[in-house]
Amino acid sequence: MSIELPYFTANDITQQFNVSRQTAYNAIEEVEAEGLVGEVTGQERNREYKAVDIFDILERPIATTD
Repeated sequence: MSIELPYFTANDITQQFNVSRQTAYNAIEEVEAEGLVGEVTGQERNREYKAVDIFDILERPIATTD
């Protein structure tokens, strides 16, 4: 996944990469197993995923210098 799609669905992948739904699900399953994305809805259908590393960076506290 990229910064362009840090939060996505399988449908987003099918459209972005012009692949079948099954291909999208297979790819998502692989990157999820690698820990690169995480499913966020907890649902069996209409799942949404986020790019874990990107959100980890965005959610870090801002370092301040005094």
